[in-house]
Order: sequence, then C-alpha cells, then structure tokens
Amino acid sequence: MHSPAAAATQSAAGYELRACVSPHAVLPAPAAAAPLLCGAFGPTAREAYAGSLDGGVYGADLERGTAFRLGGHAKAVSCMRGSSPGGGGEVMGNVRGCVATGSWDGTVKLWDVRVPNNGGGGGPAFDVNLGAKVFSLDFVDSKLLACTAGRKVHTYDVRKVSCKSSAPEAPGTFDLVEDQKRESTLKYQTRSCALMPNLEGFALGSIEGRVAIEYMEETPTALAQNKKKYAFKCHRVDSTVYPVNAVAFHPRFGTFATGGCDGGVVLWDARLKKRLVALPRLPTSVSALAFSKGEDGGDLLAVAASYTFEEGEKDHPKDEIYVRRMLEHEVQSR
Repeated sequence: MHSPAAAATQSAAGYELRACVSPHAVLPAPAAAAPLLCGAFGPTAREAYAGSLDGGVYGADLERGTAFRLGGHAKAVSCMRGSSPGGGGEVMGNVRGCVATGSWDGTVKLWDVRVPNNGGGGGPAFDVNLGAKVFSLDFVDSKLLACTAGRKVHTYDVRKVSCKSSAPEAPGTFDLVEDQKRESTLKYQTRSCALMPNLEGFALGSIEGRVAIEYMEETPTALAQNKKKYAFKCHRVDSTVYPVNAVAFHPRFGTFATGGCDGGVVLWDARLKKRLVALPRLPTSVSALAFSKGEDGGDLLAVAASYTFEEGEKDHPKDEIYVRRMLEHEVQSR
C-alpha cells in the first residue's frame, strides 16, 4: 500500500506502508512558493501529484526523484483525487490516468496525466466552473463528485461530454455534461465527501459533526431496497461538536470510515444505519483517511493525524500517519 502526504510546507512526501511507516521519497515542488494542501497518486504508485495554496498543481516521479508543474488554478487547490477503481475493481479505460483537482476559484479541472504535454504544463483535459469554492471532491471509476460553498453537490460522468466549440480556431473543444446538481441535506458547510464503491450514492461530512448518506437515484425500486437518504450525528464529545474532515468507503464491503477534529475514527454500516466500531482516539485532528486498494483490498486503513486549526493557533502534536490492519468484524456488515 502507498499513500501520498501533503502538509503545510513546500514539499510532498510519499510513504511506503508496511509494518511501519517510512518516508519513500520527499520531493520539493519546483517553484512552489506556497504550502501544499492536498495530494493524490496517478495511474500507479510511482507518480504523485500535489496542489498548493497559490493554485499550482505539481507532479512527481517517485522513482526518478524528479518533479514538475502540471498546471494550475487561479486560487488555492483545496482537494485532489486520482481516479480509483469502482465496484468492478478496475478503472474504466478512458479515464485511467486522470487526476481531478478542485479549487477555491470555483473550478474543477481534470488532468490526463498520460498526455506528454500535461507533464510540461499543457493544460487540463476539462475545466468546469461550478461558480463557488470547491471544498471536497471524489473520483471513482468514471464518476466525479464535487462539493462547493452554498452546500451544493455536483456529480459528473466524465465519459459524457458535449461539444463546446466547433470553430476552426478551437476544434474539438468539449465540456463535461453535469449529471446532477443538488443541495446537501446537511444544514452546514460540507467538509468531506466520498463515493460508494458501487457508485449508487455517496457520503457527505459537515463542519457540524454530521454525516449524510445520499443516493444518486431515489426510485421506487431503490426506496424498496432501503436506499433512502438520511443523516446522523457523529464526532461529538460531551457538548462539543467537531467537523468531519474525512470519509472513506471500504472498497469491498461498502462500509465506511469517518475521521474528525476530535481525533476519532469510526467505522459505519451505511446500509444498516449503525456504527460498527470506534478506533482508539488519536492525540489530534484526523485530517485524511484512505483504505488500501489492490491486492489487500481494504485490509489496511491509513489515517493522517494533523491539527487543522479548528481552535486557532496553539501548541499541538506533530503530524503523523498511522496505518492499521483492519479486522474483518471492524469493516464487514453484520
């Protein structure tokens, strides 16, 4: 299992996760004058990407130890995802090698990192203006989910495009066709989101210690199968409510984990609407979560613990990445 990490510094680190966590490569982002806010892997674990506070999108070859600027946004890159396999276990061929970035400039950009000129800053394959700050996104198979200010939720199938221009000066220019635009059922700002592995729905985490489970389609058949949206409270300690910073679905079982500013990581069963297990609390905020993909298929859970300044400037524990081997009863529906 591999995991990228981006911190509030001008460097990015890739970690090879085995019995312990050890730095695999630490690469300076070229010409990056601002902290890196997010990171993702490309088509393989040999390539990593990061987004910075000044809008830059950078790539790195972890084997060669080289880095380059892929492109950028007008404002900070707040979130980034490489397309991961869906329920079928394999990324669709026409979106394999794509990385999606979301920004405070209100746009989502899709980068085809297989294209040579992208490596030299050739520009994104798609550039979609959502009209409000993008706070979180997810990218599974060909489905793209983006959450913005104003509690708006946008979904796209990146295989569906429309011709933007047939003019001679801009031949073959295309736009992504929006599948859905809806308002979150949560009352406060969305902090995190994740698509279900089967792409039937998604989970949203808010700054108010709540998670919503929503489905793409609420047809009579879906409702009969108990596929109806709902929300619940979580990551609360006594009377203190903490933001839900991270949501991650198990790639095989469809259960999911949440991480919050309370330092807690909790496993949930979305179908049965119940908590499976709460892991031991960490000394500071949980800023990111990721289940392993590939051969171990969710056997490992990587947890990034990093203070997210929800209580302002203060002394806090150092940033750390924890890797836990999950037991079957902790992640399987029962």
